Amino acid sequence: MNYNDPIVKGALATMVINFYRYILVFLFIAFPLGIFPKTWPDLESEKEIKVYGSERSAKFTASNIFYDVENWTNHYSVRALGFYRYYDYPKAKTKSIFPFYYHIQSKSDNREYKRILNVNVTKEKEAVDQSFYPFIFWGKDAKESYLTIIPFFFSSSNETNSKLGFPVIPLLYYHNRGISGENKNYYSRFLTVLHFEINENQGFHEFSLFPLVYYSKNNYLFLPIFLYYQNQRSNENEYWMGPVYYSNNKAKEESLFVTFPFFGRYRKPGKEFDFIFPVYLNYADEEEDYHINLLWYTKTNSANVNVAANDGNLFIDFDFGILYNLVGYSQRTKVINGSNQTKQTIPFESNEPKVIKKREFNRDNSESFFGYQLLFGIFSFEKADTKKHIRLLPLAWFTWDENSKDNVVLLPPFFPIWFSYQSDDLEYKILFPFYGKQKDKDSEFRAYLLNVYLTEEIKENNRKESSYFWPFVNIYESDIDSGHRFLPFYVHRNYGIQKNQHSDTFTLLSSYRKTKNSAYSDIQFLFWPFWISYEEKNYPNYEKEKTVWITPFFYRNIRDGGSRTNLFWFIDWELYKERDYASNSKSKPFVPLEQDEKLSHLLIFPFYKTNSSFSVIPLSFNDWNDDGFTTFTFLNYLKWNRKGHYYNFLYLIESENSETSYRFRSVGGLLWGFHKGKSEINRITFLWLGYDDRSHRTTYNFFPIVRTANADKEKSRLYGPFLYYLFDSEEEKTELLLAGLGYYHNKTKSDNQYSTYVLLGALYQEKTEIERGYIKRGSLWGWLWEYQTEDNGYEKFSILKLFSYTKEMDGTKKIMGISI
Repeated sequence: MNYNDPIVKGALATMVINFYRYILVFLFIAFPLGIFPKTWPDLESEKEIKVYGSERSAKFTASNIFYDVENWTNHYSVRALGFYRYYDYPKAKTKSIFPFYYHIQSKSDNREYKRILNVNVTKEKEAVDQSFYPFIFWGKDAKESYLTIIPFFFSSSNETNSKLGFPVIPLLYYHNRGISGENKNYYSRFLTVLHFEINENQGFHEFSLFPLVYYSKNNYLFLPIFLYYQNQRSNENEYWMGPVYYSNNKAKEESLFVTFPFFGRYRKPGKEFDFIFPVYLNYADEEEDYHINLLWYTKTNSANVNVAANDGNLFIDFDFGILYNLVGYSQRTKVINGSNQTKQTIPFESNEPKVIKKREFNRDNSESFFGYQLLFGIFSFEKADTKKHIRLLPLAWFTWDENSKDNVVLLPPFFPIWFSYQSDDLEYKILFPFYGKQKDKDSEFRAYLLNVYLTEEIKENNRKESSYFWPFVNIYESDIDSGHRFLPFYVHRNYGIQKNQHSDTFTLLSSYRKTKNSAYSDIQFLFWPFWISYEEKNYPNYEKEKTVWITPFFYRNIRDGGSRTNLFWFIDWELYKERDYASNSKSKPFVPLEQDEKLSHLLIFPFYKTNSSFSVIPLSFNDWNDDGFTTFTFLNYLKWNRKGHYYNFLYLIESENSETSYRFRSVGGLLWGFHKGKSEINRITFLWLGYDDRSHRTTYNFFPIVRTANADKEKSRLYGPFLYYLFDSEEEKTELLLAGLGYYHNKTKSDNQYSTYVLLGALYQEKTEIERGYIKRGSLWGWLWEYQTEDNGYEKFSILKLFSYTKEMDGTKKIMGISI
């Protein structure tokens, strides 16, 4: 094989690289951070007690180069070759084969930890935690479980909540399960645009698909593209789609249905309203009812006969109508009297004639009844038992009893064209269809040609009202309000509430409201369905303001201090006025002098400009003032002013200058650093090399040649590549040769304890312990030879851990553990 061949060299290089790659992968798997076992301080603390000298001699039955055996009360341990350890102590049992296996088990409870390579198992109380470090973690206890696969997946669950997601792509998928009492709730999110929630009690509870659908069960459904909204609560329902709107409040028994502007229907207890623009209108409440049908078409000619029963009596009811009650007739006739039945009548206040808005009797509560109406109820006459009433819309009902002695004129009696009644405080006259009059002590009402022209005068608040083709055209005025209307196209009214004066104007496509008092005024205008709005505010303590909004294309706001305009959301600008307050004399007030408008900001996306900034969103942001400027452009940040500057590029390059100092560094000073004070250089470094003078320490670092550091009450020296190192302080002194491999000495000055190692203790070691004045000397870490002494007379000398001479505290001498 020709090893000089470039192809062969490349193949060999690839093999070597792959070999080392596999080695690194093996080391990563076999010797990860996971080799450090799970610890419980109370279980580990009993293994950390140091035993030496005479105490060790008494507690260890064997101690040599290969193994140590400890055996005394409730304590037993074996340590062999530095890899195998076994402890059986009062609190726990521990076994380990470094670095492949570790096991610890508590004797007082169920705590247990076991590791084989990267597989870890921890048991504590009711919890079991396992892992294949550092990739997979899973576990559970009585109430909780979890699973994590780094970096791809995580999930967790307990009695009240569960979560599931993908951390590597946090926007991809997320799941959460929650429990409240006996109710379970599930929530999921996909790519942030799809959300749904499932409730165990309510089923499919919430759902959204941005920006198309938003749904909440028993609450709402919203489809923005179709302008559709649906709200379904337990007592209230709403539906809206463009001009169609429906609502139903079950608690209030109230409903509304509108197809704007052509159809409307409203219902609530005691009130109903219907309209079909412009031909049909129906309104009724507890006091009034009106009905207008310009089509004259719902039914043609009709005649109905029904049988009714009441209190044992049997009646025949007859109804007849032409062209939807252009002419209508109604009658009730008793055919059978109930046995032993007492007639129940409706109690009336008196038999005197009176004017009422709502009839107090009708066919249903009468035994004998007939009545007719003309022109869809504009003229009506009814007789129920002994009671009669007559009405010419829009006059109120006139009611009287035929048994009364009042002078009521009715000509002809059955089909009256002329009706007249007059007393001291009431006057009611009808000349059908030309004239009608209703007058009492508080008001007077006149009608000409049915509803062609009407007048009304009320003494209360001096109210005067005129109508043409009532109820379509109307004009009224009083001391407290005024207005006019031209239905259904236009309504206007002026009225006051407390100190505020209001003016409202409504049309089919717009609304206008003006509110005013001595202190302020407010104007609001809205045009539908294009949602064009205008608002004008004039408050004494604020600027005058006008706003126009043509949604969503145009917005304009004008105030004393400036204006703002927006087009299609992406174009926006604002102008403002600066004011100078000056005084011509001491007696004159301050007068604001307005200047020309100035540009506050201008947005033409992605460009944004103000009088002190300019940006290209999201690439560049720039701001300036009289003293300096700031910019963040393509990840570069710079702030500059007259006193200095600050520059930063992702912290890879960082520069800062002020009147007293200058700093230039990278990655917080880890790559390089330079700092200069007012008159001296405090820091100049590259990687670890350089000079650093801080308030508490001065360092010269030119490693591996020399490194020195001086601080208050301590110093350190390093010469060569760890050839010699010295650290000296008030507490201790440390010296090293060849990074401690050749020589190591450490001494604590407070208790005069020290440790000395030559060639890491292989050539010589000497160490002291404060207890019993213990001193240990030896070579090859005590395996070649070792000599121990204590102040109590204890001595021990050993060679190769095989031959030993011991002198106990009581004077007993032993050779290889045998007394002599």
